[in-house]
Amino acid sequence: MVKFSALQSAKVSDAKALNVTKDVAIEMKILALIKENASITTNEMARLLSVNRRTIQRGLDVLKDKGTIERKGGKRYGYWEVFE
Repeated sequence: MVKFSALQSAKVSDAKALNVTKDVAIEMKILALIKENASITTNEMARLLSVNRRTIQRGLDVLKDKGTIERKGGKRYGYWEVFE
């Protein structure tokens, strides 16, 4: 009889919980960047935080849903408004 057991490094704890803390950290960093520069673009945020632009967009969507931020104006000459 052969018994197999998973390696400790192969075991996955609650992966969702790990992503939640990452997302909250990204949202806080995005909020800090917007407070510094209200006209910052998603591409600039992605470059400064060294993440994909889609990650920034997901963070912005969460902040918008919470009612923390709102985009005023268009893509080119718009700015972010922070509500606290």
